[in-house]
Amino acid sequence: MSAKSPTPIPTPPVKIHRGAATAAPVRRRKKKRRNPLLWFLQGLLRRLYFGLKTAFKCALLVPILGFMVAFSYNVDRSGLFQGALAPRRIVDLMLEGYDVTNFEQMDERQVVQLYAQDVPEAPEAIGIGSSRVLQFNRENTGVESFFNMGVTGADVRDNMTSYYKMVSYGKTPKVLIWSLDPWVFYGSEAAFDSRADADLYNEFLTKVLNVPTDYEEPDKVELWRALADPAYFQGNVDYYVKNHGQATVTDDEGNTIEFNPVEGDPYNQTSTIKRSDGSVLYDVAFRSQTADQIRTLAAEACMSFNSVHMEGFDAMSDTQMQAFDSFIQYAQSQGTTVILVLSPWHPYLYGYLLTEPDNHKGFFQVENWVRQYAAEHNIPLYGSYDPECIEGLQETDFFDGLHCSGTGIERFFPGVPQVLEDLQNNTLPDPLAVQPRTTLETAAPEEGDTTDGADDNAAAEGSDTTTEDTTTQEG
Repeated sequence: MSAKSPTPIPTPPVKIHRGAATAAPVRRRKKKRRNPLLWFLQGLLRRLYFGLKTAFKCALLVPILGFMVAFSYNVDRSGLFQGALAPRRIVDLMLEGYDVTNFEQMDERQVVQLYAQDVPEAPEAIGIGSSRVLQFNRENTGVESFFNMGVTGADVRDNMTSYYKMVSYGKTPKVLIWSLDPWVFYGSEAAFDSRADADLYNEFLTKVLNVPTDYEEPDKVELWRALADPAYFQGNVDYYVKNHGQATVTDDEGNTIEFNPVEGDPYNQTSTIKRSDGSVLYDVAFRSQTADQIRTLAAEACMSFNSVHMEGFDAMSDTQMQAFDSFIQYAQSQGTTVILVLSPWHPYLYGYLLTEPDNHKGFFQVENWVRQYAAEHNIPLYGSYDPECIEGLQETDFFDGLHCSGTGIERFFPGVPQVLEDLQNNTLPDPLAVQPRTTLETAAPEEGDTTDGADDNAAAEGSDTTTEDTTTQEG
């Protein structure tokens, strides 16, 4: 039986083209060339559209972000921008016209700097110096718009930077009362107070007096980023809600800030207070001491006198004298009238210093140099370190050996309006007409007399002296 052949695979049908002998060629459409300018404009418009669309969405968030930034800046619970909370409370109360309690616990230097920052308008006059200037106030200066920027233990850096801060904030005063302490002219480290802002002083020297220092402009980028930090904003909200409208205010850590408005008569307080004009009012007991009590405090200060920024003060520093002159010129260039004041020392203390002039050489050089400078530059100068040079000055015009009271200031300072009038009329008192004592008088002793006969000598040697009836004085 023969094998079957496989089934043949059919061939595909052949498509017959009717009506044409040959197939027509396929025609391709030619691609139209785009106009480069038109293409660029279309892309630009497309980007502008999406950019504006995105910007519009972001604009809806701007008011919220702006509120966060403004709120965090003003509340500033960590004191990054407005300063520490406690000094801010003090300044806020003072600007509202209140005297403030708890002076002994104040950071006076921060208070001064925050006052310069926050005061709406420049005061007509300010005072600078150590605690020896703090009895200058609105009453004895004769200026309602007066603020005392003195701080306890102030050195030359505190003095100059207090005025510099006012100028840098655009609040330059018309008058500057500078109570000059002798250690301003001492170039040793002993003349500087550890509480002074050395960085701020270097900034002043570098930017204003063009004195080379190691000052570098601080980087504030990271600091300002905190304003947009949601966590910092939330913290400020919590702090504001907790303290707003409360009589007792806390700091960032929840501790009570013990600075409050003085209640009752300010002259009848049992503790020292900071007045709204920056001056200090000591407690009533300290202000009511007898002459004997005051003299006792003056005697106690004799042995420690040099420790008040004058340890080893043998001669005035050329550098400090030049800095003093440069600062005076700087203040005058800002349109400020400078008034120099030499606050007196207690008669007992000054008498003691005269018994050992070799131990206080620098101190005894200062006043005569300042008087010569004031005479040459026509600068008003009032007071004297030597209490005998101030007419009518009494022991009860002091609180202790170092601090003259308000009644003492009134005996030598005529008030700012009178000073400005005398300056304009060229009738200022001659600084060289006053000659402070720098050594003990050495009059020839009479027959049978083995002492100099000077009352100051007896006081300086610590012998008993008779005193006047004691009176109560307010500082």
